[in-house]
Formats: sequence, structure tokens, C-alpha cells
Amino acid sequence: MLSRPARRLLGRRALALRLFHTTHPSARKVLQRFKLADIGEGITECEVIKCYSTSLDLTSLHALLPLLNSHIPSHYRPPTPAPPYPPAVSPSALYPPPPPPTVPGSGHYTKLTYLPILLKTLSKAMLEWPLFRASITPSPTPPAPNAKPTLTIRPHADICIALSTPTGLYTPVLKAADTHSAYALASQLKHLAHLGRQVPSALTPAELPRRGGTLTVSNVGALGAGEAAMPVLVPGGGVAIVALGRARWVWDVDRGDGSGERRLKMGVSWAADHRVVEGAELAAFVETWRGYVEHPERMIADGV
Repeated sequence: MLSRPARRLLGRRALALRLFHTTHPSARKVLQRFKLADIGEGITECEVIKCYSTSLDLTSLHALLPLLNSHIPSHYRPPTPAPPYPPAVSPSALYPPPPPPTVPGSGHYTKLTYLPILLKTLSKAMLEWPLFRASITPSPTPPAPNAKPTLTIRPHADICIALSTPTGLYTPVLKAADTHSAYALASQLKHLAHLGRQVPSALTPAELPRRGGTLTVSNVGALGAGEAAMPVLVPGGGVAIVALGRARWVWDVDRGDGSGERRLKMGVSWAADHRVVEGAELAAFVETWRGYVEHPERMIADGV
């Protein structure tokens, strides 16, 4: 619940950003830059950035992963020598199939991980929640009289990936992630990581578009034993950011017949722009995502 001064100044969702009219000069400066600090007039960082943490059960996804790995499309695998003889029966004998997508050599892989599937399920949840496909367009500079920021809903799920490289931290964008399969997303991640490892960085404006994504994913669990984090939503970083912790096998006493079950759990920590996303909406969105992650068989109907 927002404090009285916050409600008085912000109003519901505060898309008009009436905070800019406050007489407190530091409040205007800090909100424009999304600084995480007390900004006066009774408004604190927790009222500008909404935080939420929970855990996801990856047990079903873990059981499905070997099957998905055994059926990685050939155009995503490293090239292998052609067989010496053509097959006895060819599926393209009557009519050639459509050509496979062009995959750079740096996008080939032999093992599918959890991350591209988590991104695919996240994109499906974003389709159900247009709020997380939204971006804030600031007022023009210099500001026109009575100019206000606008909220734009994008047709697809544009997801940023936090990428730690030798030359710094970048957030390349997976454009329209909802239109790609988990296999294609895995290839894109591999290619982006390859570009980021180059010195100087080989990432270009094509991978780092100016408008960015509407949601950022930080896979901090891949770098250490951390189970949770406190992600910071930076200017231009979209309306939300999620940090993925390391998956661990734990004993869940709430499952089974009372004796518990061994389950694979992963902690997730969220931060969202409170001008756009309310706490209840963030929690409900995460539950929608959970519905896909913990029941991956739901994706069979429209492909993974």
C-alpha cells in the first residue's frame, strides 16, 4: 500500500508522472533517473520499484529435458559428415521441404538447457499479460507544455538478456521471443554469447536496439551458488526484471502423502516499475508463468 503522500502525488499507476510537479527538486531529478533512494515527500524506493520473490518447481521440466535434447533439429547441431549413400526413402522425393533457417556457426549447440525453455514459457505468459509487453515513452526533450509520457503495448514479447562480457555488461534483445521455438532461442543465446565474448564486443545495434525490450532476464544462478538476488531496474530496462537463481534439489514437505518429495526448485526474484505494474499484477503474472514452467506439457499444443 502506498503512503498518503505517494498516493497524493502518484495516483493510480502515475503515468502522468505528477511527481515532476513536486516542489522537492531532488524528487524530480531522482525519479527521472529511477534512482533507488528516498526521494522525499514520503515516497521511498519500494514505492517506485515493486519487488517480489518466489520459487519455481523445475522437476517436470527436468524430466522432459532428455527427450527434448534427443530431438534437437539438425540445423541447430554442429555439421556432421554427409552419409556416403542417399537414404533409401527420401521425404523430399516428391516435393522439397522448405529450407531450414540460416544458423551461424556460433549458434550451433548439442545440449538444450533450462534457460531457453524458461524464456519461451515467459514469452507465453507475456502474451497473456500485455502489461509486461509495455514500454514507457518519455515526454519530448525539451518538454512541451503539459507533455506526459505514453505507454505503448508491443505486439510481441521482446526480452532482454543480461550478458556479462570481458568488455562489460550488455542486455541484447531476443526480439519477438514468442514467435521462436525453444530450440531457436537456444541458438540465439549461443550466438549472442559468442558475440559478447569478442574483444572488442561484436554486439551491434541489431542485437542492442535503442528501444530495448520490455522485460529483462538475468541468469545469475549460472555464475554461482546464489539462490536469490535483488535485481535493479535501470532506466530504459523495460517495466520489469527477473533474476534466476541456481536450481537445487530440495525436500518439499508439502508434497506427497505427507512424507514429502524430492523436487528441483529454482528461486526467482523480480523488480517492476510501480508506475506501471502493481504488486498484485506482478504476483499474478508470475503465477501465469509458473503454470507453464511447472506443467511444460501445456506447450505441446502449440509447439516448443
